[in-house]
Amino acid sequence: MEEKLTYRDAGVDIDAGNYSVKLIRDSVKATYRPEVLGDLGGFGGL
Repeated sequence: MEEKLTYRDAGVDIDAGNYSVKLIRDSVKATYRPEVLGDLGGFGGL
């Protein structure tokens, strides 16, 4: 059976990311203007 790679194996700490979002949430929301289409946590890529 093939071994699966996890986010943790790749060096990603989901809990640390969630904690970071919690710390900046109010500061980010204070910058919202009518042009903002989504809430904090949405993914955007170019």
